[in-house]
Amino acid sequence: MKTIKKRILILVGVLSLSLWFSAVPSMVFAASNSMTVSPPKQRIILIPGEKYSNTISVFNASDSTRDLKYEVSVGSFSQKKDGSNDNIDDYGAVDVVSESSYNQIMQWITLDRTSGQVAPGKTEDITYVIDVPDNAPAGGQYATIIVADMTTSNNSGGGNVMIDQQFQFASIIYAEVAGETKEDGVITDNNIPSFLMSSPLQASSLVRNNGNVHTDAEYTLQVWPLFSEEEICTNEENPETSLILPDTERYHVQTCDLPSFGVFRARQTVKIFGETSEMERTIIVCPLWLLFLILFVIIALVIWIFTRVMKSRKRRNRNLPRAEE
Repeated sequence: MKTIKKRILILVGVLSLSLWFSAVPSMVFAASNSMTVSPPKQRIILIPGEKYSNTISVFNASDSTRDLKYEVSVGSFSQKKDGSNDNIDDYGAVDVVSESSYNQIMQWITLDRTSGQVAPGKTEDITYVIDVPDNAPAGGQYATIIVADMTTSNNSGGGNVMIDQQFQFASIIYAEVAGETKEDGVITDNNIPSFLMSSPLQASSLVRNNGNVHTDAEYTLQVWPLFSEEEICTNEENPETSLILPDTERYHVQTCDLPSFGVFRARQTVKIFGETSEMERTIIVCPLWLLFLILFVIIALVIWIFTRVMKSRKRRNRNLPRAEE
């Protein structure tokens, strides 16, 4: 009896510890989600020799009584120039580590504070000033104002503070310095598949920004049945867009849900800096099982025809008169 009680107590203890440890990550995760930074992105025009001032807001959405502590810094922002190792996911991927001539703005930004704390349910504004040099190059300049949630940080050895990346938030600055800008874009690929085994249709494109200022590439996809003008899907009135930084490429995919079988017409239009590429294609949608069924029917029909021909030849051979010896 004592052994049974001891086992029950051990089991209860283990379960209690398991529940407690499983609750710890949840509490940390909730704390990391207690902060929001706005606006998430800003598009601004800068004039050489002049100053620009604006604010971002830090909101403590926590329902606890603990103040949210944070630190503020300025970081770079760019996109990968092209797909490395032929990985399409790399095209236009965000890069907050590398620096280039398009990140000079980092040196022009001054923050009114580098740390602070916000009470639950309250908002605190952080003011930044951009002092644009007289000789600032015309075109795009990009940076991030990073706000790190220090409330969820853990102290490591030596007193250093380790911040998990998921506890950092940023407001991205897309700036255009006035002056002589270059707008040059190339659409290097516009592709619609001609055969699908299943929905959805995925139309892809690859565009390159050869200019020195960011722009929005515009994408439109329209799909109709083969013998009808009633559109299955279209975004002609509200095209998709993707922002492309200077000297980078962007791979983009548009999708459309189609019936599981049929023949359709599709048109994809891509625009950048006044350049337009239009691709039209007939699409056959045929599921794999139906493809095998059609193949089976064709093979069976060929075998049946071959068998009929052979039988017909045998009958004709039997009916031919034999030559006299």
